[in-house]
Amino acid sequence: MQPLGTVDLYLTIFAAVVLPLILVANLTGGVRSSPASAYLWRDHPTFMWLSMVILGVLSLFSLVQLAGHYGIVSGAVAETAMTVIGIPFLVLAIAEIWLGGRIAVQYLRNRRAAG
Repeated sequence: MQPLGTVDLYLTIFAAVVLPLILVANLTGGVRSSPASAYLWRDHPTFMWLSMVILGVLSLFSLVQLAGHYGIVSGAVAETAMTVIGIPFLVLAIAEIWLGGRIAVQYLRNRRAAG
């Protein structure tokens, strides 16, 4: 495992700290008061739950990367864990893009039909 550069380290720490906070805020309903979040949680809960899983996987990936960087786990273990985490993330990301595209098309159709 290659050591993280300064910018990469700051981004990884930011992701390891902020993404779990965003996840908790979404799951406790704190951000559901915004119109976009309320719409997505109400009409597209699968998309939102998938988004929460992706946030969790990204947080876990960042934590494993930091653990490998600081020597909490060996580099080989960190590389293996990041590969094991990265493969399901790829599948989840493709599903998220597909669902997001369907949501965008549905929104545009509804907007065109209403106006």
